[in-house]
Formats: sequence, C-alpha cells, structure tokens
Amino acid sequence: MALLNKLHLNALVSIENKQESKFNPIATGYLVGFLHKRNKDPKKRTYRVFLVTNRHVFQGKDNLWLRFNKKNSSGVARFDIDLKSGEENKWLAHNNSKVDLAMIPISPAFLDKNNVEWLIYNEEMFAFQRSFEKVGISLGDGIFVLGFPMGLSGLKRNYAIVRSGSIARIDKEVIRDNKAFLIDTLVFPGNSGGPVLLKPELASLSGTSAVSSVYVLGTVAGYIQYKEPLFSHQSQPPSIGAISIENSGLAYVVPMDFARQIYKEFLRKKKKLEKTQEGQEKSISPSPSPSASPSKSLSPSSSPSPSPSPSPEPDED
Repeated sequence: MALLNKLHLNALVSIENKQESKFNPIATGYLVGFLHKRNKDPKKRTYRVFLVTNRHVFQGKDNLWLRFNKKNSSGVARFDIDLKSGEENKWLAHNNSKVDLAMIPISPAFLDKNNVEWLIYNEEMFAFQRSFEKVGISLGDGIFVLGFPMGLSGLKRNYAIVRSGSIARIDKEVIRDNKAFLIDTLVFPGNSGGPVLLKPELASLSGTSAVSSVYVLGTVAGYIQYKEPLFSHQSQPPSIGAISIENSGLAYVVPMDFARQIYKEFLRKKKKLEKTQEGQEKSISPSPSPSASPSKSLSPSSSPSPSPSPSPEPDED
C-alpha cells in the first residue's frame, strides 16, 4: 500500500552551485502554486508559481543552478538562475529575518519549452496553523521529509531521498519564538529547503479523525545541534578540552503560513518589483509577476503549475 504518490517528487528541485566545471548539490527546493483564478473545475484553475527554499540557501549568493528532471526519462536540465539585480535581491523573503524562507517566481512556459518534468503543490494542499485542529493534525502524526541530503541527488536523474518521522512539537509558542515547529527525524545538509508532507493515516484514536489526505506542512530549515562538553583530566580541576556536536534528531520546519505571508507581500509590491526586473521575461525566473498556469498540481487527495535563467546547461549523457 503506497502512502506517498510518486508524482509528489516531481515538485522537487535540486539546487546546486558550480565550481569551475563541477556542479555541487547544496540544497533542496520545491514548486508551489498560489491560486490566481478560481474555477469550480480544478483543472481550469490557474496558479502563480514559485520555487520555495530557505533564506540561508539564497542569502549572499549572486546565482545558483536549478536541476530538474526532463520528460520521458531523458536525463536532467540545468538552469542558471540569477539571484540579484544590481544590489537588490530578485528573490522574495519575509519581513522578519528569523523566518528562514525564500521564494522566487518560476515560469511554467519556460519549463514546458525545455521539456521539463514538473509539478506544483497547490495552495489547497497547504496546512496552515489555524487549520491544524480542524484538519486533525497533531503531535505524533507521521510525516514524510523529501529532499537531497548530503549531495545524494542522483547522477543521471534527480532521485529524492524520502525519510519518515513525526511531528514533535507544533504549539503556538514554538512557532512564535522560532518561526518554526519541530519534527522528529534526521535531516542533514542538503535537506534544507525541502518540503515536509503529512503522512496520510487510515486509522485514528476513538474521538479523533483520521487524516487520509496529504498536506504540505512546511519547509525544512535545519536540525538542532546536541552539544556535549568533553573534559580533560590532565588539569585539576578537569577543564573542557573540546565540545562534541551531534545531530539531535530534532529539526525545525517553517510553516506554510509564512510562505503565504511572503506571497501576500509580493502582491502588495507587485508593481514596484515588476519595474525593478523589467526585461527579464526570457529567464527561468523572469519577473516577480509569474505567469499564471493551468492546474498541473496535486490536490490534498491528489492535480502541476511553474517562472526558471536562460543559459540552460547541455543535457547530461
């Protein structure tokens, strides 16, 4: 019995840097769609599409590379994406610097033109904090963490690593203080920016509801370090000789509430951003006004829509 639709993996993007002629996977991103035009027929809805990752992935960088799978198992396509226009960032971030989230418009037409296999998590799949109780999301619920940890992204195709875990803490206090909630699973460098999905369940405790649909809970930000002092007995009294740092098994996840807040701010500043990035319409991230695309996405029970920089890298053999 499959609990994760393999099509969900088509929303993932491997984020790389390039040193000399070598590409190095450094993080994960994923495509989301915010509703642009409503329609009773889900297939006729249109969405504005963005790549979501962490602020710390984009911060301080002029450009990075996005790696997608191509259709029909024909290898990968890489696109150079500019992150700055002069001194101004082309990507979107929250006004609160503690929110470790970044978004950049992605062009569906560009991806289709370059034969890219892609999908979005549409807004209807997002689980927001205020709806956790109504949906039935609570402590201990199972999750899937999707991404490309430790550079394990595949050689000829993007092959995501899927790990399971559970919600460790999701109360208002931890979200208020950390702009994130906690999950119990091991994440590693490269997982940053990856989506966390609620694992559907067919059974539940008496008096509670089983959540049988997949929801996007948020974006992996990083793990909590466990630090332990190591003492040297060569001195009296013993002194700290070193500090051991390990992965605690707890990780922060930025809720989708903050992605929606970034999007709403984007809409408010849309005209100003369009003027700043005028003339970029031919790039993978052409403008802050991503073209709306017909629904090419998965609903909570399961249907995708993307704006990536010109200069595509030649296909890999």
